[in-house]
Amino acid sequence: MNDRMKAEGIRHNDARRFRFQFILQLALIHCFAWHAYSFTTAAEYQSHLKGAESCTSVLCHQNLAKGKMKYEHRPSGDGKCAVCHTAEAYPGKYGLEPNQSITCTDCHKHLNLEIQTSKYIHGPIKNGDCTSCHDPHGSDIEFILKKTYSQLCSQCHSLKGLYSGKLIHKPVEDGNCGLCHDPHASNFRARLTDVGANLCLLCHEDMVPGMTQKYVHAPLLKNGCTDCHDPHSGNDKLRLKTEASRLCFTCHEEKKNEVAHYTRKHKPAAEGQCISCHSPHFSESKHLLRGKIDALCYACHKDKAAWGKRQFLHGPLVQGNCVACHNPHGSDNAFILRLEFPYKFYTNYERGKYDLCFQCHKEALVTTENTKTVTNFRNGEVNLHMLHVRQEKGRNCRACHDVHASDQEYHIREEFPFGSVNIPMYYYKTSTGGRCIPGCHKERSYDRHRAVENRN
Repeated sequence: MNDRMKAEGIRHNDARRFRFQFILQLALIHCFAWHAYSFTTAAEYQSHLKGAESCTSVLCHQNLAKGKMKYEHRPSGDGKCAVCHTAEAYPGKYGLEPNQSITCTDCHKHLNLEIQTSKYIHGPIKNGDCTSCHDPHGSDIEFILKKTYSQLCSQCHSLKGLYSGKLIHKPVEDGNCGLCHDPHASNFRARLTDVGANLCLLCHEDMVPGMTQKYVHAPLLKNGCTDCHDPHSGNDKLRLKTEASRLCFTCHEEKKNEVAHYTRKHKPAAEGQCISCHSPHFSESKHLLRGKIDALCYACHKDKAAWGKRQFLHGPLVQGNCVACHNPHGSDNAFILRLEFPYKFYTNYERGKYDLCFQCHKEALVTTENTKTVTNFRNGEVNLHMLHVRQEKGRNCRACHDVHASDQEYHIREEFPFGSVNIPMYYYKTSTGGRCIPGCHKERSYDRHRAVENRN
Protein backbone atom coordinates (compact mmCIF):
# COMPACT_ATOMS: atom_id res chain seq x y z
CA MET A 1 0.00 0.00 0.00
CA ASN A 2 2.83 2.45 0.89
CA ASP A 3 4.62 1.70 -2.37
CA ARG A 4 1.46 2.39 -4.35
CA MET A 5 0.94 5.69 -2.50
CA LYS A 6 4.54 6.67 -3.21
CA ALA A 7 4.12 5.93 -6.91
CA GLU A 8 0.95 8.01 -7.11
CA GLY A 9 2.68 10.88 -5.31
CA ILE A 10 5.51 10.81 -7.83
CA ARG A 11 3.03 10.90 -10.72
CA HIS A 12 1.21 13.85 -9.13
CA ASN A 13 4.51 15.72 -8.68
CA ASP A 14 5.49 15.04 -12.34
CA ALA A 15 2.13 16.30 -13.53
CA ARG A 16 2.41 19.46 -11.41
CA ARG A 17 5.96 20.04 -12.72
CA PHE A 18 4.81 19.60 -16.36
CA ARG A 19 1.90 22.00 -15.83
CA PHE A 20 4.25 24.55 -14.27
CA GLN A 21 6.74 24.28 -17.14
CA PHE A 22 3.94 24.58 -19.69
CA ILE A 23 2.48 27.67 -17.97
CA LEU A 24 5.99 29.16 -17.72
CA GLN A 25 6.57 28.57 -21.42
CA LEU A 26 3.25 30.22 -22.27
CA ALA A 27 4.16 33.14 -20.05
CA LEU A 28 7.54 33.52 -21.75
CA ILE A 29 5.93 33.37 -25.18
CA HIS A 30 3.33 35.91 -24.08
CA CYS A 31 6.10 38.06 -22.63
CA PHE A 32 8.13 37.99 -25.85
CA ALA A 33 5.06 38.54 -27.95
CA TRP A 34 3.91 41.41 -25.76
CA HIS A 35 7.32 43.08 -25.92
CA ALA A 36 7.58 42.45 -29.67
CA TYR A 37 4.47 44.53 -30.31
CA SER A 38 4.86 47.08 -27.53
CA PHE A 39 7.99 49.06 -28.33
CA THR A 40 7.47 52.74 -27.73
CA THR A 41 10.93 54.08 -28.50
CA ALA A 42 13.59 53.51 -31.12
CA ALA A 43 15.98 52.44 -28.30
CA GLU A 44 13.70 49.61 -27.20
CA TYR A 45 13.31 48.46 -30.78
CA GLN A 46 17.05 48.60 -31.55
CA SER A 47 17.80 46.80 -28.29
CA HIS A 48 15.40 44.03 -29.31
CA LEU A 49 17.15 43.63 -32.65
CA LYS A 50 20.54 43.24 -30.96
CA GLY A 51 19.31 40.99 -28.22
CA ALA A 52 19.62 37.67 -30.01
CA GLU A 53 21.76 36.12 -32.73
CA SER A 54 18.71 34.85 -34.57
CA CYS A 55 15.16 36.14 -34.81
CA THR A 56 13.80 32.62 -35.29
CA SER A 57 13.73 30.36 -32.25
CA VAL A 58 11.38 28.06 -30.41
CA LEU A 59 9.90 31.10 -28.70
CA CYS A 60 10.07 33.74 -31.47
CA HIS A 61 9.22 33.85 -35.19
CA GLN A 62 9.48 30.08 -35.56
CA ASN A 63 7.13 30.19 -38.54
CA LEU A 64 9.79 32.16 -40.44
CA ALA A 65 12.57 29.63 -39.89
CA LYS A 66 14.59 28.60 -42.97
CA GLY A 67 13.00 25.86 -45.07
CA LYS A 68 9.45 26.52 -43.96
CA MET A 69 8.41 27.95 -47.35
CA LYS A 70 9.07 26.94 -50.98
CA TYR A 71 10.17 30.41 -52.06
CA GLU A 72 12.12 32.40 -49.46
CA HIS A 73 12.94 36.08 -49.50
CA ARG A 74 16.72 35.94 -49.44
CA PRO A 75 17.30 38.30 -46.47
CA SER A 76 14.76 36.33 -44.43
CA GLY A 77 16.20 32.98 -45.48
CA ASP A 78 19.72 34.14 -44.61
CA GLY A 79 18.57 35.43 -41.22
CA LYS A 80 19.44 39.03 -42.13
CA CYS A 81 16.28 40.56 -40.76
CA ALA A 82 17.84 43.99 -40.18
CA VAL A 83 18.22 44.43 -43.95
CA CYS A 84 14.53 45.35 -44.07
CA HIS A 85 13.69 46.19 -40.44
CA THR A 86 15.70 49.40 -40.43
CA ALA A 87 13.42 52.14 -39.12
CA GLU A 88 15.19 54.42 -36.63
CA ALA A 89 11.88 55.18 -34.97
CA TYR A 90 9.20 52.58 -34.35
CA PRO A 91 6.01 53.78 -36.00
CA GLY A 92 4.33 50.39 -36.21
CA LYS A 93 4.68 46.73 -35.47
CA TYR A 94 7.58 45.75 -37.66
CA GLY A 95 10.08 48.58 -37.60
CA LEU A 96 9.72 49.25 -41.32
CA GLU A 97 9.90 52.51 -43.19
CA PRO A 98 6.32 53.70 -43.84
CA ASN A 99 7.05 53.82 -47.59
CA GLN A 100 7.99 50.18 -48.22
CA SER A 101 9.16 50.88 -51.75
CA ILE A 102 12.17 52.74 -50.28
CA THR A 103 13.20 49.58 -48.45
CA CYS A 104 12.42 47.23 -51.32
CA THR A 105 14.08 49.23 -54.09
CA ASP A 106 17.24 49.51 -52.04
CA CYS A 107 17.92 45.94 -53.20
CA HIS A 108 15.60 45.72 -56.20
CA LYS A 109 17.23 48.61 -58.04
CA HIS A 110 15.99 47.47 -61.45
CA LEU A 111 12.43 47.93 -60.20
CA ASN A 112 13.24 51.39 -58.97
CA LEU A 113 14.52 52.31 -62.44
CA GLU A 114 11.39 50.81 -64.01
CA ILE A 115 9.11 52.78 -61.71
CA GLN A 116 11.01 56.03 -62.21
CA THR A 117 10.89 55.76 -66.02
CA SER A 118 7.32 54.48 -66.41
CA LYS A 119 4.17 56.43 -67.20
CA TYR A 120 1.71 54.03 -65.57
CA ILE A 121 2.45 52.81 -62.02
CA HIS A 122 0.43 50.22 -60.12
CA GLY A 123 -1.43 51.77 -57.17
CA PRO A 124 0.21 49.69 -54.40
CA ILE A 125 3.66 50.52 -55.79
CA LYS A 126 2.79 54.21 -56.03
CA ASN A 127 1.60 54.07 -52.39
CA GLY A 128 4.73 52.20 -51.23
CA ASP A 129 2.70 49.15 -50.23
CA CYS A 130 4.71 46.27 -51.71
CA THR A 131 3.60 43.80 -49.05
CA SER A 132 -0.04 44.06 -50.16
CA CYS A 133 0.96 41.55 -52.86
CA HIS A 134 4.29 40.07 -51.70
CA ASP A 135 5.05 38.26 -48.46
CA PRO A 136 8.29 39.87 -47.22
CA HIS A 137 9.57 36.60 -45.76
CA GLY A 138 8.53 33.85 -48.12
CA SER A 139 5.70 32.00 -49.79
CA ASP A 140 4.78 28.76 -51.48
CA ILE A 141 3.87 30.81 -54.57
CA GLU A 142 6.46 32.07 -57.05
CA PHE A 143 7.66 35.67 -56.61
CA ILE A 144 6.75 35.26 -52.93
CA LEU A 145 3.20 36.31 -53.73
CA LYS A 146 0.68 36.14 -50.92
CA LYS A 147 -1.90 34.58 -53.22
CA THR A 148 -2.20 33.63 -56.88
CA TYR A 149 -2.29 36.45 -59.43
CA SER A 150 -6.04 36.25 -59.99
CA GLN A 151 -6.75 36.09 -56.25
CA LEU A 152 -4.55 39.10 -55.61
CA CYS A 153 -5.94 41.13 -58.50
CA SER A 154 -9.54 40.38 -57.56
CA GLN A 155 -8.97 41.92 -54.12
CA CYS A 156 -8.96 45.36 -55.77
CA HIS A 157 -10.24 44.81 -59.30
CA SER A 158 -13.66 43.43 -60.13
CA LEU A 159 -12.86 40.56 -62.50
CA LYS A 160 -16.42 39.34 -62.94
CA GLY A 161 -16.76 41.05 -66.31
CA LEU A 162 -13.58 39.43 -67.60
CA TYR A 163 -15.13 35.99 -67.26
CA SER A 164 -18.52 36.89 -68.75
CA GLY A 165 -17.84 35.21 -72.10
CA LYS A 166 -18.34 31.50 -72.76
CA LEU A 167 -14.71 31.02 -73.77
CA ILE A 168 -11.93 32.45 -71.62
CA HIS A 169 -8.44 33.39 -72.81
CA LYS A 170 -6.03 30.85 -71.35
CA PRO A 171 -3.87 33.32 -69.36
CA VAL A 172 -7.07 34.65 -67.78
CA GLU A 173 -8.36 31.13 -67.15
CA ASP A 174 -5.02 30.26 -65.50
CA GLY A 175 -5.13 33.41 -63.39
CA ASN A 176 -1.89 34.55 -64.98
CA CYS A 177 -2.61 38.29 -65.17
CA GLY A 178 1.09 39.11 -64.99
CA LEU A 179 1.71 37.53 -68.39
CA CYS A 180 0.14 40.57 -70.08
CA HIS A 181 0.04 43.21 -67.33
CA ASP A 182 3.17 44.35 -65.51
CA PRO A 183 2.35 44.23 -61.78
CA HIS A 184 4.67 47.14 -61.05
CA ALA A 185 4.87 49.75 -63.81
CA SER A 186 4.81 50.20 -67.57
CA ASN A 187 4.80 52.85 -70.26
CA PHE A 188 1.80 51.20 -71.93
CA ARG A 189 -1.82 51.73 -70.93
CA ALA A 190 -3.26 49.18 -68.50
CA ARG A 191 0.41 48.49 -67.65
CA LEU A 192 0.70 46.05 -70.56
CA THR A 193 4.08 44.40 -70.87
CA ASP A 194 4.38 45.34 -74.54
CA VAL A 195 2.62 47.46 -77.10
CA GLY A 196 -0.02 46.42 -79.63
CA ALA A 197 0.32 43.15 -81.50
CA ASN A 198 3.81 42.57 -80.06
CA LEU A 199 2.21 41.42 -76.82
CA CYS A 200 0.00 38.79 -78.48
CA LEU A 201 2.82 37.57 -80.71
CA LEU A 202 4.76 36.47 -77.63
CA CYS A 203 2.43 33.47 -77.48
CA HIS A 204 0.90 33.42 -80.96
CA GLU A 205 4.21 32.83 -82.74
CA ASP A 206 2.46 31.40 -85.80
CA MET A 207 1.34 34.96 -86.61
CA VAL A 208 4.88 36.37 -86.68
CA PRO A 209 5.79 35.55 -90.32
CA GLY A 210 2.56 37.12 -91.57
CA MET A 211 3.43 40.49 -90.04
CA THR A 212 6.11 40.92 -92.72
CA GLN A 213 3.66 40.47 -95.61
CA LYS A 214 3.01 43.30 -98.04
CA TYR A 215 -0.38 44.30 -96.63
CA VAL A 216 -1.22 44.22 -92.91
CA HIS A 217 -4.65 45.13 -91.53
CA ALA A 218 -4.45 48.72 -90.29
CA PRO A 219 -5.95 48.11 -86.79
CA LEU A 220 -3.43 45.33 -86.23
CA LEU A 221 -0.57 47.74 -86.91
CA LYS A 222 -2.06 50.67 -85.03
CA ASN A 223 -3.67 49.20 -81.92
CA GLY A 224 -2.91 45.48 -81.99
CA CYS A 225 -5.34 42.61 -81.78
CA THR A 226 -7.76 44.04 -79.23
CA ASP A 227 -9.71 46.12 -81.75
CA CYS A 228 -11.34 42.88 -82.86
CA HIS A 229 -10.56 40.34 -80.13
CA ASP A 230 -11.41 40.58 -76.44
CA PRO A 231 -8.21 39.75 -74.53
CA HIS A 232 -10.11 38.21 -71.63
CA SER A 233 -13.18 36.27 -72.79
CA GLY A 234 -15.75 36.01 -75.55
CA ASN A 235 -18.63 33.99 -76.92
CA ASP A 236 -16.67 32.17 -79.62
CA LYS A 237 -13.27 30.54 -79.90
CA LEU A 238 -11.77 33.72 -81.39
CA ARG A 239 -13.25 35.89 -78.61
CA LEU A 240 -14.48 38.44 -81.16
CA LYS A 241 -15.84 41.62 -79.63
CA THR A 242 -19.04 41.32 -81.61
CA GLU A 243 -20.60 38.83 -84.02
CA ALA A 244 -18.38 38.02 -86.99
CA SER A 245 -21.14 39.08 -89.38
CA ARG A 246 -21.11 42.59 -87.92
CA LEU A 247 -17.51 43.02 -86.80
CA CYS A 248 -16.04 44.35 -90.07
CA PHE A 249 -18.86 46.84 -90.44
CA THR A 250 -17.99 48.50 -87.11
CA CYS A 251 -15.12 50.17 -88.99
CA HIS A 252 -16.18 49.76 -92.62
CA GLU A 253 -19.57 51.37 -92.25
CA GLU A 254 -19.41 52.69 -95.82
CA LYS A 255 -19.35 49.10 -97.08
CA LYS A 256 -22.31 48.22 -94.90
CA ASN A 257 -24.28 51.09 -96.43
CA GLU A 258 -23.10 50.16 -99.91
CA VAL A 259 -24.24 46.55 -99.60
CA ALA A 260 -27.56 47.60 -98.06
CA HIS A 261 -28.20 49.89 -101.02
CA TYR A 262 -27.80 47.22 -103.70
CA THR A 263 -30.81 45.34 -105.02
CA ARG A 264 -28.59 42.34 -105.81
CA LYS A 265 -26.15 41.42 -103.08
CA HIS A 266 -23.20 39.05 -103.22
CA LYS A 267 -24.08 36.43 -100.62
CA PRO A 268 -20.85 36.57 -98.53
CA ALA A 269 -21.10 40.36 -98.32
CA ALA A 270 -24.80 40.29 -97.45
CA GLU A 271 -24.15 37.79 -94.64
CA GLY A 272 -21.11 39.65 -93.32
CA GLN A 273 -18.79 36.77 -94.20
CA CYS A 274 -16.05 39.17 -95.26
CA ILE A 275 -13.24 36.84 -94.20
CA SER A 276 -14.27 34.28 -96.82
CA CYS A 277 -12.47 36.59 -99.29
CA HIS A 278 -10.42 38.95 -97.11
CA SER A 279 -7.81 38.02 -94.54
CA PRO A 280 -8.47 39.79 -91.23
CA HIS A 281 -4.75 40.00 -90.52
CA PHE A 282 -2.38 40.20 -93.48
CA SER A 283 -1.91 39.28 -97.11
CA GLU A 284 0.39 39.59 -100.09
CA SER A 285 -2.62 40.77 -102.14
CA LYS A 286 -4.22 44.21 -102.22
CA HIS A 287 -7.37 44.68 -100.16
CA LEU A 288 -6.10 41.85 -97.91
CA LEU A 289 -7.51 39.28 -100.31
CA ARG A 290 -6.81 35.71 -99.29
CA GLY A 291 -5.45 34.85 -102.73
CA LYS A 292 -5.82 35.48 -106.44
CA ILE A 293 -9.23 36.84 -107.37
CA ASP A 294 -10.22 34.04 -109.74
CA ALA A 295 -9.10 31.38 -107.25
CA LEU A 296 -11.29 33.01 -104.59
CA CYS A 297 -14.28 33.04 -106.94
CA TYR A 298 -13.78 29.43 -108.01
CA ALA A 299 -13.67 28.35 -104.37
CA CYS A 300 -17.44 28.85 -104.35
CA HIS A 301 -18.26 28.82 -108.07
CA LYS A 302 -16.49 25.51 -108.61
CA ASP A 303 -18.18 24.73 -111.92
CA LYS A 304 -16.76 27.91 -113.44
CA ALA A 305 -13.16 26.78 -113.02
CA ALA A 306 -13.55 24.83 -116.28
CA TRP A 307 -13.42 28.14 -118.15
CA GLY A 308 -9.68 28.20 -117.64
CA LYS A 309 -9.31 25.09 -119.80
CA ARG A 310 -10.94 26.72 -122.82
CA GLN A 311 -8.77 27.78 -125.77
CA PHE A 312 -9.90 31.42 -126.00
CA LEU A 313 -10.61 33.49 -122.91
CA HIS A 314 -12.09 36.94 -122.43
CA GLY A 315 -9.36 39.41 -121.41
CA PRO A 316 -10.41 39.80 -117.72
CA LEU A 317 -10.49 36.01 -117.42
CA VAL A 318 -6.97 35.79 -118.86
CA GLN A 319 -5.91 38.16 -116.08
CA GLY A 320 -7.90 36.22 -113.47
CA ASN A 321 -9.72 39.46 -112.75
CA CYS A 322 -13.41 38.62 -112.25
CA VAL A 323 -14.02 41.92 -110.47
CA ALA A 324 -13.27 43.86 -113.64
CA CYS A 325 -16.90 43.11 -114.56
CA HIS A 326 -18.51 41.91 -111.31
CA ASN A 327 -18.79 43.88 -108.09
CA PRO A 328 -17.78 41.47 -105.29
CA HIS A 329 -20.14 43.17 -102.82
CA GLY A 330 -23.27 43.73 -104.84
CA SER A 331 -24.91 45.67 -107.65
CA ASP A 332 -28.18 46.91 -109.10
CA ASN A 333 -27.39 45.04 -112.31
CA ALA A 334 -27.92 41.39 -113.22
CA PHE A 335 -25.09 39.03 -112.19
CA ILE A 336 -23.83 41.79 -109.84
CA LEU A 337 -22.21 43.44 -112.88
CA ARG A 338 -20.46 46.71 -112.16
CA LEU A 339 -22.22 48.62 -114.92
CA GLU A 340 -25.28 48.23 -117.09
CA PHE A 341 -25.34 45.49 -119.70
CA PRO A 342 -28.45 44.22 -121.53
CA TYR A 343 -29.33 40.65 -120.64
CA LYS A 344 -32.13 40.02 -123.16
CA PHE A 345 -31.16 38.47 -126.51
CA TYR A 346 -32.93 41.18 -128.51
CA THR A 347 -32.49 44.74 -127.30
CA ASN A 348 -32.69 48.14 -128.92
CA TYR A 349 -29.42 50.01 -128.75
CA GLU A 350 -29.37 53.01 -126.43
CA ARG A 351 -26.45 54.99 -125.19
CA GLY A 352 -25.42 53.71 -121.74
CA LYS A 353 -26.81 50.19 -122.20
CA TYR A 354 -23.36 48.77 -122.90
CA ASP A 355 -21.34 50.80 -120.40
CA LEU A 356 -19.80 47.62 -118.99
CA CYS A 357 -18.31 46.63 -122.36
CA PHE A 358 -17.18 50.14 -123.14
CA GLN A 359 -14.92 50.22 -120.11
CA CYS A 360 -12.45 48.38 -122.36
CA HIS A 361 -13.90 48.46 -125.88
CA LYS A 362 -14.58 51.57 -127.98
CA GLU A 363 -18.20 52.59 -128.32
CA ALA A 364 -17.42 53.38 -131.95
CA LEU A 365 -17.74 49.61 -132.53
CA VAL A 366 -21.50 50.07 -132.62
CA THR A 367 -21.82 53.71 -133.66
CA THR A 368 -19.63 53.82 -136.80
CA GLU A 369 -21.36 52.51 -139.91
CA ASN A 370 -18.34 52.36 -142.27
CA THR A 371 -14.70 52.08 -141.20
CA LYS A 372 -11.30 50.71 -142.09
CA THR A 373 -9.84 50.96 -138.57
CA VAL A 374 -12.45 50.72 -135.81
CA THR A 375 -12.97 46.95 -136.15
CA ASN A 376 -11.72 43.94 -138.10
CA PHE A 377 -15.23 42.50 -138.13
CA ARG A 378 -16.23 44.22 -141.34
CA ASN A 379 -17.18 43.27 -144.85
CA GLY A 380 -15.14 45.66 -146.90
CA GLU A 381 -15.80 48.87 -144.98
CA VAL A 382 -19.21 47.86 -143.57
CA ASN A 383 -19.03 47.59 -139.77
CA LEU A 384 -20.68 44.24 -138.97
CA HIS A 385 -20.80 44.97 -135.21
CA MET A 386 -23.05 47.92 -135.85
CA LEU A 387 -25.07 45.84 -138.31
CA HIS A 388 -25.86 43.27 -135.62
CA VAL A 389 -26.46 45.63 -132.72
CA ARG A 390 -28.15 48.68 -134.26
CA GLN A 391 -31.20 47.36 -136.03
CA GLU A 392 -34.85 46.89 -135.21
CA LYS A 393 -34.15 43.63 -133.39
CA GLY A 394 -30.62 44.33 -132.23
CA ARG A 395 -28.61 41.54 -130.69
CA ASN A 396 -26.63 42.09 -127.53
CA CYS A 397 -22.95 41.11 -127.30
CA ARG A 398 -23.75 37.85 -125.54
CA ALA A 399 -25.73 36.66 -128.57
CA CYS A 400 -22.46 35.89 -130.36
CA HIS A 401 -19.69 36.12 -127.79
CA ASP A 402 -19.27 34.03 -124.67
CA VAL A 403 -18.34 36.66 -122.11
CA HIS A 404 -16.05 34.23 -120.30
CA ALA A 405 -14.43 31.64 -122.57
CA SER A 406 -14.86 29.53 -125.70
CA ASP A 407 -13.00 27.12 -127.93
CA GLN A 408 -13.68 29.33 -130.97
CA GLU A 409 -11.70 32.42 -132.08
CA TYR A 410 -12.67 35.76 -130.51
CA HIS A 411 -14.42 33.67 -127.82
CA ILE A 412 -17.38 33.21 -130.23
CA ARG A 413 -20.05 31.08 -128.59
CA GLU A 414 -20.35 27.40 -129.52
CA GLU A 415 -24.09 27.70 -128.93
CA PHE A 416 -26.42 30.38 -127.78
CA PRO A 417 -29.61 30.18 -125.71
CA PHE A 418 -32.77 31.11 -127.53
CA GLY A 419 -35.95 30.61 -125.57
CA SER A 420 -35.85 27.11 -124.13
CA VAL A 421 -33.28 25.72 -126.59
CA ASN A 422 -29.56 26.12 -127.27
CA ILE A 423 -28.74 26.81 -130.92
CA PRO A 424 -25.27 25.80 -132.20
CA MET A 425 -22.93 28.30 -133.82
CA TYR A 426 -19.83 27.60 -135.92
CA TYR A 427 -17.20 30.16 -136.81
CA TYR A 428 -14.22 29.82 -139.11
CA LYS A 429 -11.50 32.42 -139.28
CA THR A 430 -9.66 33.31 -142.51
CA SER A 431 -6.61 35.50 -143.04
CA THR A 432 -8.73 38.45 -144.19
CA GLY A 433 -12.10 37.68 -142.59
CA GLY A 434 -14.18 34.64 -141.72
CA ARG A 435 -17.46 32.82 -142.07
CA CYS A 436 -20.22 32.07 -139.60
CA ILE A 437 -22.81 29.28 -139.64
CA PRO A 438 -25.34 30.01 -136.92
CA GLY A 439 -28.66 28.35 -136.37
CA CYS A 440 -30.49 31.63 -136.85
CA HIS A 441 -29.60 32.30 -140.50
CA LYS A 442 -27.74 30.84 -143.48
CA GLU A 443 -23.96 30.81 -143.67
CA ARG A 444 -22.47 34.27 -143.93
CA SER A 445 -18.93 35.29 -144.91
CA TYR A 446 -16.99 38.52 -144.71
CA ASP A 447 -13.72 39.84 -146.06
CA ARG A 448 -12.02 43.06 -145.09
CA HIS A 449 -10.24 43.51 -148.44
CA ARG A 450 -12.91 42.42 -150.91
CA ALA A 451 -16.47 42.62 -149.67
CA VAL A 452 -18.42 39.38 -149.97
CA GLU A 453 -21.93 39.40 -151.37
CA ASN A 454 -23.98 37.07 -149.21
CA ARG A 455 -27.18 35.69 -150.72
CA ASN A 456 -30.28 35.33 -148.63
